This record gives sequence, C-alpha cells and structure tokens, in this order.
Amino acid sequence: MRRDYLSRLSLAARWYLPPAEAAEVLEDYREIVAGRSEEELRRDLGTPRAAMKQLAQPRAYRRWLAVFGILSVCLLLPMVDVVETGFSMLLFELSRDGNFLALANSVPATSQLTVLLFPAGTVLSFVWFRRTGEKGKALPKGILLLLSILLLGMAWVWFLAWTILTEQWDVLNFLFPQNGYTVTQVLSLNILVAGAAGMAGLIKARLGDHRWLAVYMMSLAGAGLAIFLWRMLTRMNYDPSANWQFPYWIRIAFITAVGLLGTGVSLC
Repeated sequence: MRRDYLSRLSLAARWYLPPAEAAEVLEDYREIVAGRSEEELRRDLGTPRAAMKQLAQPRAYRRWLAVFGILSVCLLLPMVDVVETGFSMLLFELSRDGNFLALANSVPATSQLTVLLFPAGTVLSFVWFRRTGEKGKALPKGILLLLSILLLGMAWVWFLAWTILTEQWDVLNFLFPQNGYTVTQVLSLNILVAGAAGMAGLIKARLGDHRWLAVYMMSLAGAGLAIFLWRMLTRMNYDPSANWQFPYWIRIAFITAVGLLGTGVSLC
C-alpha cells in the first residue's frame, strides 16, 4: 500500500538528517501538510525526498553515506566469491557445463576479507549508532523474528561444523546425499539470508530505532560463521595431527561470542 506524503516525508527526513534534527523538521512539517492534498504538497514542496535533501547538511550527509557504504562492504564484500561459487556449482549441476566452474575460479577470494571486515563492521556500526541513533519506547516489531531466524542459521552452521570437525560422515551423507545439494551450496544460501537481513537492519537502524542494529550485528556474525566454514571446506588443508580441530573451534567460538555480545548490547 502506498504511503501518504507525511509518512514518506518522515522516512526521507530520517535518511537525510540526524535523528534530533529530523524530529524537529518533522514537527514543523506536520503543520504544513495538515489538511492539504498530495497534489498541493508536491506542487509547493516537491517530492518528500527532494524536500528533505534540500535541508540536509552536505558534510554530515556525506559522512553518513560513507559509514553506510563501509558497513555495507563489511557485510557484503566477503560474500561475493562464496555466493558466486555456490550458484556456479548449482548451475554446473543443472547444465553440466564446466564453464561455470571456470567463472568461480576467476573471482577474487573476497571471503578471506572476513577476518578484517567482521570486527571492523562490528565496531564501526556500534560506535556510529550509539552516537547518532535514537531509541524508541517499545522494541520495534520484526526484530525478534529476524534475530530468531539468524540465530537458527548460526545454530545450523554450528551443527555442520560439529559434523565436519568430529568427522561424523554418516550424518553428512544422510543430510547431503549424492546428487543432492552440497554443504557449500547450503552455506551460500545461509550467507544470502544473513546479507539480506543485515542490510534491512542497517537501513532500519537509520530510519527508526537504533536497536535494529542488533539484526546487523547478528547478520555479520552469521555470515562470518558460514563464510569461515565455507573457506575451511574449499580453501584449507586439513592437518592430520591430533587436535587439528582446536584452532577451528576457537575461531568459530570467537565469531559467535562477538556476534552475540554485540547483538545483546545493541538491544539495550
């Protein structure tokens, strides 16, 4: 359903202006738009986006766009070769055309950037929204649902990691029979869901309650876990020595702990 002029104006104000300034501007505009038709408002004020863009301070808005761009890169860039390879393998199975595998090998290994971008995204997002975000009285609808979905995804990755690191091959063969979906393809889907949820949380944290940042935080962790396991399966050599699994468990536990801690703090 199409939003009314004031609703779209509110979204534009929250995107272009800092929260405190957006609230003041909207308070003034409520009186201006009251009782007037859409046609009159568009004629006198322009579109909601154009009206608010004129009020934005260029330096402050560019700073927000830079932060938004960096946080988007921290979440999405490590996914590029993971998702591309997963879909290339799926297309290969459907078409039996080896050219799709050649595509996968031509993509830079962006997944290795997770080790840098995961902590960078966590710290930057927390600092930015704690300084500039606003908090409503009630927890926004949808946050708990998305967090539950992401938490289930992280639990699924933990389960897959357990089957691999403890060499439960019978369980893996049951879950992923021959000629079916592979572990890496399922992880690619997991990463896509985390990416979509994380971007939604990031945008909503700007447009409304900063507690939406919790969704971005958990998405970073969920994607980071899945990417780490994907790299372990596709890019790493196993060490036959005793306790070879220990470093992997440490990394998985670290990503999970940071993600859950960041999510919990963001909800406060």
